[in-house]
Amino acid sequence: MATASANSLQVRPGDEEAVDKVEQWFRDYQATRDPAIRERIILAYLGLADRLAARFPCRGSHDVAREDLVQAARVGLVGAVDRYDPGRANPFIVYAIPCINGELRRCLRDTSWRVHVTRTLKELALQTVKARDALTVTLNRSPTLAELGARLGVDEEQVAEAMEAIGTRRQLSLDQPVNDEGTTSFGSLLPAPASDLELEDRLALPALINALGELERRAVVMCFFQGLKQAQIGAELSCSQMQVSRVLRRALYQLREQLSP
Repeated sequence: MATASANSLQVRPGDEEAVDKVEQWFRDYQATRDPAIRERIILAYLGLADRLAARFPCRGSHDVAREDLVQAARVGLVGAVDRYDPGRANPFIVYAIPCINGELRRCLRDTSWRVHVTRTLKELALQTVKARDALTVTLNRSPTLAELGARLGVDEEQVAEAMEAIGTRRQLSLDQPVNDEGTTSFGSLLPAPASDLELEDRLALPALINALGELERRAVVMCFFQGLKQAQIGAELSCSQMQVSRVLRRALYQLREQLSP
């Protein structure tokens, strides 16, 4: 993977001029497919990839290393550059963040199994969890094995095996010691939550919310930005608190879907 040189353009938070310049490079690259332009674009956004990688905690010396996370983030960046359409209404950064985060999640996912699980079973297990979440929203209850199987096109035995495989994933406690003396816990090493969203999140968030339906968008804004309770939201939307709960669950599921490249 290439590394940024001292003379290459680096898109930094708040540098709208650099963002606009790289957007022009994207248009030039689309027209010419010049690999030199592609490389300049990748180098310009390496800082973004590295910042996103830094948000993901390394879980221990026997799991994923920080270098692996950085590498995964850069792989996600390259993939985003190759797939991005400069004709989109939103700038590249809005498209790149979900792509990079998706690659980081895959990197962590592939190292989070306590026992050997085949790639095929891993994929089915993760699809099963995703299908379970979707059906829970649709049915307003936990789906049966038969319903999950129908959704995924597999039989109940395969669904059960996939659910069992999910149970083999590592669940790291924040109280787990990370030093030989047992005096330092994993949780104590985590940074305190930031009071504000990162700039990249602020840039991506409007596009994600605007992609929701009108009802879901209004409910999300009132709940998470205006701080209204579900009963208050129901009064504003002329629906019951239970309906508001369903709308919010559906909206959050759709937002997670958008963040999965």
